[in-house]
Amino acid sequence: RYVDHSYRDYSQYIKSGGKIIRHKKSTNNFPARLHRMLSDEGHSDIITWMPHGRAWKVLDKERLLKQVLPKYYVCSKVESFTRQLSGWGFK
Repeated sequence: RYVDHSYRDYSQYIKSGGKIIRHKKSTNNFPARLHRMLSDEGHSDIITWMPHGRAWKVLDKERLLKQVLPKYYVCSKVESFTRQLSGWGFK
């Protein structure tokens, strides 16, 4: 089985003209909302892309829970958000 290991900087993906591929049954799935959340410059002091663009980092857990997550997700606990990340295959 062939696996494509080509490098992609997802932090600049939308800025450089890329589009989020949405599943035909859901235009607002978890990964699409996560990418929108990470790409919003207004949240860069709370959650941000790592310089290489292949990972992200939570800078302020408290503000993430109170200010950012409610805009994108129903969950209000870090454990719920983490469980969703795991369910979608994020590590």
